[in-house]
Amino acid sequence: MSASVRTCDIAWGTRETRRLMATSEATRLARLRAQIINAKDLPTIPVLLARILAVVDGERSSTRDLVEVMQRDQALSARVLRLANSGFFGFAREVSTVSRAVMILGFGSVRSLALGVKVWDTFMGDERGLKLTELWEHSALVGAAARLIAQRTRAADPEEIFTAGLLHDIGRAVFALRFPAEYTKVVYAAARDAVTPLVEHERAAFGIDHAQAGAWLGEAWALPVSVVEAAARHEEPIAPATVLRPWAIVALANRLVHWTDLDGGAIDPAAEQQLETLGAGGLSLPVWVELAALLQGQKSDLRQFFGGSA
Repeated sequence: MSASVRTCDIAWGTRETRRLMATSEATRLARLRAQIINAKDLPTIPVLLARILAVVDGERSSTRDLVEVMQRDQALSARVLRLANSGFFGFAREVSTVSRAVMILGFGSVRSLALGVKVWDTFMGDERGLKLTELWEHSALVGAAARLIAQRTRAADPEEIFTAGLLHDIGRAVFALRFPAEYTKVVYAAARDAVTPLVEHERAAFGIDHAQAGAWLGEAWALPVSVVEAAARHEEPIAPATVLRPWAIVALANRLVHWTDLDGGAIDPAAEQQLETLGAGGLSLPVWVELAALLQGQKSDLRQFFGGSA
């Protein structure tokens, strides 16, 4: 047998092995997705949320459509009005109705708030293992930080980014409801492990991490593409000169919130290193210090809106 034939056989064998491995991995993920997302332990998409998503996706959706949907949920309407009248948006005039909120804040702002809140509320009402309040509060801060970064860099729509940031960790809520006892152990083990990150503990326990679980839920519920991508990619490394697409802004906001003590003002050196590595949008440590001060001022408004202690 000639050397060229042997080389061809080896190349064919390598390609075939890779194909079989890829097929096997795709099959494994498909089965895992069905086990996690289609499980009876997870809540189904609420009717009101489905209607909000229809307004989000509808090309001909109007202010009237959004107002009519929101007025079916008085608790949601009250929370949106509470935030509209806070310093978060900075309007001096009182906003007394949902239609007025849409006029003043804008269709996109109110729609994004309603979408983000209804998704989280679906999970917050069904806690079985970990208490989700701290996760909810962290997500609210990441959403607000991402919004500030988007406003400063003008790299994306701030309200779209707010929703993507608000829902970036929804996969952790999926794990908490689907595997309450197991995920509690995973989170506690990761908290005691200074070397191995949470996502690696998750992969060892479940075969995927919370980013993948969140993306699967987003796809199953037909959430906006920016939300699904942020959920899927927020744990990815941010390489030098990364374009500030929505997922990258959320990933950056997530890291900066983790690295910043908003109450004490201390900022981990990793924040400056990340901003220098990114080198985009005019972002720098002094800019983040300025944005973090604004974020600190928004914490009480977020606490009132989300009903926690952000």
